[in-house]
Amino acid sequence: MINRENVMREALSDLEAQRARNMDEEQRRKDEACEKSSDIAELLQKRQQLFFGGMRRAFAAPAQAREISDSMRREMEGINAGLRKALRGCGLPEDYLQPVYRCSICKDTGYVGEPVHEPCICLKRAVLNKLYENEGLQGLENENFEMFNENLFPDTPFENMKGNQRAFIRRCRKFCEDYADSFEANAGKGIFMFGASGLGKTFLMNCVAQRVLERGYSVVVISAYKLMETMRKYQFSGEGVEQVQDMLTCDLLAIDDLGSEPMFREVTTSALYHIVSERCNANRSMIVTSNCDTEQLYEKYGDRIGARLTNPSRMSVIQFMGVDVRRFTRPNE
Repeated sequence: MINRENVMREALSDLEAQRARNMDEEQRRKDEACEKSSDIAELLQKRQQLFFGGMRRAFAAPAQAREISDSMRREMEGINAGLRKALRGCGLPEDYLQPVYRCSICKDTGYVGEPVHEPCICLKRAVLNKLYENEGLQGLENENFEMFNENLFPDTPFENMKGNQRAFIRRCRKFCEDYADSFEANAGKGIFMFGASGLGKTFLMNCVAQRVLERGYSVVVISAYKLMETMRKYQFSGEGVEQVQDMLTCDLLAIDDLGSEPMFREVTTSALYHIVSERCNANRSMIVTSNCDTEQLYEKYGDRIGARLTNPSRMSVIQFMGVDVRRFTRPNE
């Protein structure tokens, strides 16, 4: 679990370091070219003198700025043509002395657009890569809607009801993808997915988390076991304040395998209620997967938690059905 704002600052710091490396590389190329050719050194000095001399003349005579600018451009084109020829002559690429950028779109600033700046795709990807490296979000890059394979699920008909498991999981996938694509912070709508193991609940939860994360929202993915362990440490020693704060305030909290965690007297239920209640009161969304059906949920955690996780006005409840896909799938598939 990690704060997205801190990750953004870290990514921007990386870009600042990249710009410094770019400048070092530009200077290295300039030194190399000048060492190979005295003509290149002379042309670079002439270009610098033209630039600063033209600026001084324009400031001194504003009325003639346009004329000075046109003259400078013509002279600069001639110098640049000479530089390209000289670079070719000593075996270097024509663009060897051009500015160095890792990202040609934002020129390693991280932002694009005028007058409104927006994060460049390179900055978005850097932030996502850093998030994927952190606990809870590891693996999301490979568990997404693009990797979803409905053919892993059998198409044999359900017993005593219409349809089959493959068609059912296809509908679940569409519902989850629509949810992720339309997700908004503080909308308060979530999903409770329950059913036996190996039916695709966790994979679809991770798909939603990855898509929501990619759209720029803050996401925490945590197992019920880890959540309870974190809350126990927080309640008894005050440890893990930042982790608890992340769980309470992130745009989307995804809790996996609720019901598998050990039950501690007056700890497990109160800790879970604190998280669920605070998020519901703040209209922050949750996705929860569980092997417990709704009746078992009420029995294990009580009415207050059960009602909040199954309230149809806040949570879409999906019961997963079928056979364990891990047993159905053959080793070579």
